[in-house]
Amino acid sequence: MSKHNFVKHCYAVCLCLLTASHGFAQQPADSFSLHLAISRTLQHYPAMQAKQAQIKSGEANLTDVKHDWYPALRVHEQLDVGTDNSIYGSYFTMGMIPSTSGGIREKNNNQLMSGNIAMAQMQWEVYNFGAYASRTEAARAALNTRKSDLANTGNQLTIAIIQDYLELLRLTALQKITADNIKRTEAIQRAVNATVKYGLKPGVDSAVAAAELSKARLNLLEINGQYNRLRIELAAFTGIDSARIIADTLNEAKLEGLLARFAPQQAVAATHPLLQFYQSQYEQQKALETVIRKANLPKVQLMAAGWMRGSSGEFNDYYNKNLWSGLGYKRYNYLLGLGITYNFTDLKRTREKAATQRFAADAAAKEQETMTVKLQQAMDEAQSDIAMAQQRLAEIPSQLKAAQAAAVQKTALYKAGLTNIIEVTNALFLLNRAETDLIQARDAAWKALFRAAYAGNTLQALLPELH
Repeated sequence: MSKHNFVKHCYAVCLCLLTASHGFAQQPADSFSLHLAISRTLQHYPAMQAKQAQIKSGEANLTDVKHDWYPALRVHEQLDVGTDNSIYGSYFTMGMIPSTSGGIREKNNNQLMSGNIAMAQMQWEVYNFGAYASRTEAARAALNTRKSDLANTGNQLTIAIIQDYLELLRLTALQKITADNIKRTEAIQRAVNATVKYGLKPGVDSAVAAAELSKARLNLLEINGQYNRLRIELAAFTGIDSARIIADTLNEAKLEGLLARFAPQQAVAATHPLLQFYQSQYEQQKALETVIRKANLPKVQLMAAGWMRGSSGEFNDYYNKNLWSGLGYKRYNYLLGLGITYNFTDLKRTREKAATQRFAADAAAKEQETMTVKLQQAMDEAQSDIAMAQQRLAEIPSQLKAAQAAAVQKTALYKAGLTNIIEVTNALFLLNRAETDLIQARDAAWKALFRAAYAGNTLQALLPELH
C-alpha cells in the first residue's frame, strides 16, 4: 500500500469512527430528558408555587387558631370635660349612651367638670367544652387539604408532562419517517421524469409522482406544526426556551423490557395522591361539622378588671373651678368574676347547621368513591391496552418487512416497465403506513404503561427505570 493510499485509508477510518460515535450517542447535547422536564415543571410552573404559598398561609392560620386560647387584655385611658346631671332609673346603653356618675340633684347644673379614667380589663374563655380543640383540628385539616392538593397537583402535572413528552417522541419519529418517505418519493419522481422525458412512460405518471411528493411534503408540514406547538406548551410548563426542547430517544430500546416486567397493581392504592386529596377534603368537612356542634356548648369565662379615676367634682356636690384638679387619680377599684354562658335558643339552629355540614361531608366521601372507581377503570383499561400493545408490537415487524419488500419490488418492476405508477405509489403508501403503525403502536404502549403507573400510584417506581 502506498503512503498516499495509507493516509487516505486512515482518514476514512477516523471519519467513520467519529460518525459512528456521534450516531451511537442518540442524544443531542442540548436535549432535555423526561426527568429534567418533570423537575423543571414542578419547580417553575406557577400553579405549584401558588399551592406552596397556600400551604404557608394554612400554617400561619393554624398558628393563629392555636392562639385563640390566649386571654384578651385591653388597657384604656381617657380625659373628659363635661356636665354631670343624672336621675334615677335603668336603661340599656346599646354601646352608644355615655355614662354619668352621681349628679342626682333637684335641677340641672351647667357647670363643667373634668375627670379621667384608666383601666385594664382581661377576659379569658378558660374552658368551652372542646371548642378550642375543634377549631384547631379544623385548621389542621384545612392545612392537610392544602398539602394533599399540592401533592395531587404535582402528580397531575407529572403525568401531563409525561403525556406531552411521549407525544413529542411520537412526532419526532413521524418527522423522520415522513422525511424518509419524501426522499423515496423524490427518487421515484426522478425515475419517472426520466422515463417520461424519453417517451417510455405516459406524462400522467410524472403528474402522479409530483402529486404524491407534494402530499408527503404537506404531511411533514402538518407534523412540524404539531411539533412546534407541543414544544411551546412544554416551554410554558418548564420555563425552558422552546428552541432547546429536543426529545431524548435513549429510552426507546427499553420499551419491550418494561412492558414485560412491569406489573401494575390490581387494585387502586388508598395512598394515591388524588384519593388522598379527596380524603383530606372529607376530613376537613367532618372537622367543620365538629366546630359547629362545639360552638354552642357552654363557655366558662374568667374576667378581671382594674381601674383608676379622677374628677374635679368633690364631696357634697362641690365643683372645683380648677379643671386641672380632675386629672389626678383619686379612686382605685378592681373586680374579679367567673361566668358561664349558654345560648339555649340556638340549639335548633346549631343542629340544622351541623346537618348541613354533615351532608357536605357525605358528598366529599362520595366524590372520593367516584375517584376510586375512575382510577380503577383507568388501571383496567391501561392493562388491557398494554396487552394489546404487546401483541401489535409482535406483529408489526412482519407487516413492515413485507411492506419494505413490496416497495423495493414495485420500484424495480416500474423501472423495468413491468408495472404502472399507481402500483408503485400504493406500495410506498403501504410502507409509510407500516412505519407509521409501528410508531403509533410504540406510542400507545408507552402511554398505556404510564397510565397504568399513574392509576396504580407507581410512577415513582417506573421513572427511575428511564434515562
